[in-house]
Amino acid sequence: MLTENKDDLGQIKIHNNVMASIAFLAANEVEGVSRICDDARSQVLRWMGKKTVTGAIDVRQETSESVNIIIPLIVKYGYNIPNIAGKIQERVRAAVEETTDVTLKEVIIKIKGVEK
Repeated sequence: MLTENKDDLGQIKIHNNVMASIAFLAANEVEGVSRICDDARSQVLRWMGKKTVTGAIDVRQETSESVNIIIPLIVKYGYNIPNIAGKIQERVRAAVEETTDVTLKEVIIKIKGVEK
């Protein structure tokens, strides 16, 4: 799915993978994040030698005005999980909205585990 904007010069289309990549980079900037979880698809692609930047970040777009980003991640042991999740939500929202001019409805953080 794509987010489309029209201006005087024509259409601008932003693919969901672009928003997922921005979210991936922004989330990894937060101290206490160990890694973004991989889904089965990205694991298979990596096994085949293809790079996936976004891991299992899911961008769900109901309308061009309603976009949700779901980020599964592993946090580092010893960090406050709600604090990290809140920082990720803020960082991802700011990065995606600033870069794409798409307003996010929700940034959902799914903590999948803790590791050292």
